[in-house]
Amino acid sequence: MPVVPELCTSDGSVRAGALATLVDVIGGGLAATVAHPDWIATADLTLHLVGAATSGSVEARAHVVHAGRTTVVIEVALHDDSGIEIGLATMSFARLPRRDSNPDVTATTTEGPSTMALASSCLHGSLLAELEVRVVDAARGEIEAPIGEWSRNSLGSMQGGAVATLVDAAAEVAAQATSREPLVVTDIQLTYLALARVGLMRTRVDVLGSAAGALTMRVELIDEGSESRVTTLARVAATPSLRSDR
Repeated sequence: MPVVPELCTSDGSVRAGALATLVDVIGGGLAATVAHPDWIATADLTLHLVGAATSGSVEARAHVVHAGRTTVVIEVALHDDSGIEIGLATMSFARLPRRDSNPDVTATTTEGPSTMALASSCLHGSLLAELEVRVVDAARGEIEAPIGEWSRNSLGSMQGGAVATLVDAAAEVAAQATSREPLVVTDIQLTYLALARVGLMRTRVDVLGSAAGALTMRVELIDEGSESRVTTLARVAATPSLRSDR
């Protein structure tokens, strides 16, 4: 994934939500291949960052940890342009009966580069702008965003990486309102409870504690169009910048 300003936080490093999207894409692709002919849905995702990506590109390297009858577990290592590992993620997927609308992963090339992008694909603004994120109440970490075709997955719900990005944005807003410092999200632990299908999606953040300049938070993602159902629970940590030049 190329490092571009549209994916970065105010400190110039790629935001955790964008990295979680990369993890979800490669992890989901590998899990779908392993589960074939069944299909998969993301159950949980944990991302821990130890470094910052500020230029060049980020490379994700995924491998299968477990492939059972009901669950597939994938681990993904993230590396910066110089090959240094900057993060590690783990994902669990539930195996689902295949539907006709699911993509055929066997049609994807197994060698050489491949892409899911269309010729017109690009970011026309920041990642948060593309998701139409709007801050409702910074002190409470409340943001909202619609569910549109840009953020839907093959199940017709908000894609797991887009969910992670909303959680990242909400935690970032709450952390900065609480600490008055430019904190960035470095750890995300997501538990996907239900599909987010309708929207608006809204977040709620509770700050659990502070230590050594870092904040720990609990984040809920709520689908207001589905009787205010909580679709995702997250535990998030925000710290000062991980950039080595700061």
